[in-house]
Amino acid sequence: MTSVTNAIKHFSAAELGCKHCGMIRMHPSFAEELPALREAWGQPLAVNSVCRCKEHNDRPANQGGAGGNSRSLHVCDKPHHPTQGTMAADIRWRGLPLVKQLKFARLAWSRGWSVGLHNGFCHVDRRIDIGMRQAVFLYGTWSGAFAPQDVING
Repeated sequence: MTSVTNAIKHFSAAELGCKHCGMIRMHPSFAEELPALREAWGQPLAVNSVCRCKEHNDRPANQGGAGGNSRSLHVCDKPHHPTQGTMAADIRWRGLPLVKQLKFARLAWSRGWSVGLHNGFCHVDRRIDIGMRQAVFLYGTWSGAFAPQDVING
């Protein structure tokens, strides 16, 4: 399998690229499944973060970086996991009614995505494609409007 290094259906290079250097490198299954998730949702998905170079991921947010976990599935170069590029996207959902947030999280879960709940966005990743277990988890600040179990049992 070869990494995908350009824009994909429904997403521009500016949306996908690292905010630090513009690098795009995605695992092939992620590059296929992200547009499929958008089509299943039936409306645009606004992304906050997709690809991150290791330097941008590791730099603290107060220094212009992402302040990401060193094992982040967003890292597209020098990844901790054998991903051939990013396998994660943060989908902006601040302001979306809670019922629609839950509906999106359930849709992503039902299609094999792991889901991280945050007040401002929904983190989705394809960890199952590299042999990791699918999960729903809290990702930073979460008001508890619904619980991970609500996503799984939807």
